[in-house]
Amino acid sequence: MPTDDEFTDEFADGFARALRGAAELAPEPVQHTLAVQAEQRGRRHRRRRRTAIAGGLAVLVLAGAGGFAAVGGGTFGAVGPAEPPAPALPTMSSRELITLLTGLLPKGTVTELNAGGPGQVSGHQTGAVMLFDDGAGASLVEFSAERTNLRPDAGTVCPDGFNTPQDSCDRTVRPDGSVLVIDKLRNTTTQGGREWRATWAAPDGRRINFTEYNGQPATVNRPSPPLADAQLTDLVTSPDWDRVFASLAPVKGAPKPGDSPAPEQSATGPSNAELLAKLLPLLPAGAKVESQDPEHATLTVTFEGRTSMLTVGAEPPSPRGRSDLASMDHNPTTPLEVREKRPDGTLVVTNRFGNGKTATNPILHWTAAVHSPDGSQVWISEGNGENGYTFRPGDPALDVDRLKAIVTAPAWHS
Repeated sequence: MPTDDEFTDEFADGFARALRGAAELAPEPVQHTLAVQAEQRGRRHRRRRRTAIAGGLAVLVLAGAGGFAAVGGGTFGAVGPAEPPAPALPTMSSRELITLLTGLLPKGTVTELNAGGPGQVSGHQTGAVMLFDDGAGASLVEFSAERTNLRPDAGTVCPDGFNTPQDSCDRTVRPDGSVLVIDKLRNTTTQGGREWRATWAAPDGRRINFTEYNGQPATVNRPSPPLADAQLTDLVTSPDWDRVFASLAPVKGAPKPGDSPAPEQSATGPSNAELLAKLLPLLPAGAKVESQDPEHATLTVTFEGRTSMLTVGAEPPSPRGRSDLASMDHNPTTPLEVREKRPDGTLVVTNRFGNGKTATNPILHWTAAVHSPDGSQVWISEGNGENGYTFRPGDPALDVDRLKAIVTAPAWHS
């Protein structure tokens, strides 16, 4: 049975391709993801990694240029004798942090937007948001440094090009066992927008992330972000970060030299290939399957002269699934969302929306989902496109009634 963390991530991953626009109701937030979910391996591989990734990852939120929050760790409800207090860590003020970060950047003007949390660097992680102008246009840049219990193979992964528009992603294993990833992403909502990220992860769980834009996320003012590959590499691998890490608290379960990699967790729920095998017989008579992609649980289908891409997902019963179902009554519906509560307690939800879950013109996404009382779920999403982020308006191959018929079919429970 999946854990709560696994279930949350799996459900989000299953809908991510259809609901990507829902996160874009406002201009793209000033934030970066500290651990790129390993979606490039498909849902089954993600489940095997989820335990390792979720176990020690503290979440860094950069909610707009004015909202930085550093989350530390703690233990409560402990049983047994109290542990001796941890030795005091060297302190580092936010001002000292900004001075260090500024020194790592090329020559230019730095404007601090937010840094380090209230007063000093503390907890397991810290970071800053700044505007950097090298004379070719001010660009938003973001830093973070954190201690995790992740090994480099889990802490540095390239995003899946199917789901994330990108120009390139280069991953290098360095002689000391650390890993460096430089990925260059394209913004789907801002014409010409670029987001370049450098992530360095050490075998002992230390990790540094630097993200730069060619302007601000919703406003482009230069062709490319200011730092090139070599500058990004020098920045995130600089020994100057040692002082920052010295002020960060260790993380329980952090890897140690010589530790063997943790065994992969066995997958739960049906594989992508099994999901597609169940989906095929449920398509309406006359539908022609143009292609299948088991890695992403998608297929392209033509019906009555229209061609669309379908993505299917399912989850076994779980406490988190039951909690999600119970909370649905308290969540407001979006303009074209329809919820049907059946006598046995099953909730069937269909929806249509555009670039943002409250957007209705043009419609870009069609979805149907079943939330069962035991916590199991089945969903299907549809879009007119060739990947997980490009969608075009126009009538889909299957309307929401046909999608609903598919997800409510008894075959999913056999």
